Amino acid sequence: MNRSTMLYAAVSIIVGVVALGLLSPAYGQKKKKDSPPAAQPAEPEQQVQPSGKPAGTMRDVLVKLQGQSTNLGILTKVVGDYVVFVSEEDTLMYPLNALQVVKFLKPEEGEPRKIEIKFLARD
Repeated sequence: MNRSTMLYAAVSIIVGVVALGLLSPAYGQKKKKDSPPAAQPAEPEQQVQPSGKPAGTMRDVLVKLQGQSTNLGILTKVVGDYVVFVSEEDTLMYPLNALQVVKFLKPEEGEPRKIEIKFLARD
């Protein structure tokens, strides 16, 4: 190798090491700590859901339905990963991960709202 090739290789290696140092995650974190915090963006306005459609996760929907009568019985508790129903002196527990459908059926005139809940059948 001649002298200019060796000089070119050495400069390339130095530039590569410096570039890796500048682009490394540790450097980015350090730089982030050193810089003053940016102005916090304003919180987005929460959208109001229509009254006929429940919002949130299925667990949140079931929590709101506690104490109401369903096709499985009265929904008494939503505890951890389980839903508890009471039906004619029987206590039924279903895992939330087996929940398939929660239907809000239109009530007939003069009747309370009907709620139908279905779980996946597992053997």
